[in-house]
Amino acid sequence: MRVLLISHSFPLPALDGGRIAFLNTLKSLARTHEVGVVCLVGGNEDTSIQDLERLCKFVKVFKRSRHQDPLRILAGMVLEPPGAGFKYWYPGAGDLIRRTIRAWKPEMIEFHHLHTAVYQRFCTGVPTILREHNVEHKVWERHAQHVLSWPARAHAKWSTPRVRRYEAAMACRFDRCVVVSNADAEYLRGVSPRVRVDIVPFGVDPDYFSPFSESEEKPFRMALTGSFEWRPKQHNLRILLAEIMPRVSAIVPEAELYVVGAGVPADLLKLAERTPGVTVTGRVPDVRPFVATASLVLNYVESGGGIAMKVLEAMAMQKPVLSNSLGCEGIEVEHGRDVFLADGVEAFAQAAGYLLTDPCRRRGLAMNGRKRAEEGYSWTAIAGQMDRCYESVLKEYSERATGTLSGCPAT
Repeated sequence: MRVLLISHSFPLPALDGGRIAFLNTLKSLARTHEVGVVCLVGGNEDTSIQDLERLCKFVKVFKRSRHQDPLRILAGMVLEPPGAGFKYWYPGAGDLIRRTIRAWKPEMIEFHHLHTAVYQRFCTGVPTILREHNVEHKVWERHAQHVLSWPARAHAKWSTPRVRRYEAAMACRFDRCVVVSNADAEYLRGVSPRVRVDIVPFGVDPDYFSPFSESEEKPFRMALTGSFEWRPKQHNLRILLAEIMPRVSAIVPEAELYVVGAGVPADLLKLAERTPGVTVTGRVPDVRPFVATASLVLNYVESGGGIAMKVLEAMAMQKPVLSNSLGCEGIEVEHGRDVFLADGVEAFAQAAGYLLTDPCRRRGLAMNGRKRAEEGYSWTAIAGQMDRCYESVLKEYSERATGTLSGCPAT
């Protein structure tokens, strides 16, 4: 099957969860399908087109101006797509997608993230899927609850209902919406009851993220990995540094935390410098050595959504994971067996202290977590789920074309 993938960003280098998910989707689909890619690229962003072309039939990029981003975000307060979506709306990109469809004639088009949904109007005569990395209105809703500055909070509260209405309307335009979890499916159905939803999680490559036998684990070291450009992740990091880490240090004075990834803003860097035991690495070429030397991998989430790729990566590397419930939303795990879950700042800190001083408990979590990641979240298994989704979409599309199926999509 010829599958065209649409993304609002270029997937290389794959330094954040969204790019990692898109890149691995591409790799897994390309094993059994012909795959083409259309991406928006911001400014002078490194595109590495040749590297991506080795994985698929072709890559086409539309270069957007990042200098316009602040104005476009303001425009998104009154225009559509709302929220941050207007940043990625360019009629020229739509023309590129339409020309690509006419020339290549794909049999399926898969849009990644709500930011690309606006381009569905340029696709006629082809079934379309919206791959929701997270349910966007839910992310805005949580952001509005936790953001500190009043201008950002006002912007989030204004944008949340607009994003909710937009997401509800756009979801019903697609032949199928694919979300990563049961929770996200319920969030989406709650605002768009007629939407057709499939649940297919993102996954992990258990061969690449595998246990490191050559790395020595540091007995009191914790690790947090990710990309911190996104404001919800900055909020989560602030809570970890300001409220959780001092509590952990009071329980285990030897405890140390490595924050591994790019995008930590200046104010959080200063906070990290003032917090005993904390090291911020910045961007690294490979997160695996930092995960391998950690005794415990953390994921504390109050703001955000979707599925935590960092949790799956740590599980696949046979490392024990401490998360709160929201941090593992979308991952089918059992508390105390596959991961350790603790909700609230105090409970999370107590759990970290307990696990740092109990190597036997950590070892059990690590072994079970690796098994769960291999069995339930390998990209090979996920590719099979997407193939079944494609087959169902094509069947329904054919039935709709012959008038034997009614309902969503409305347009």
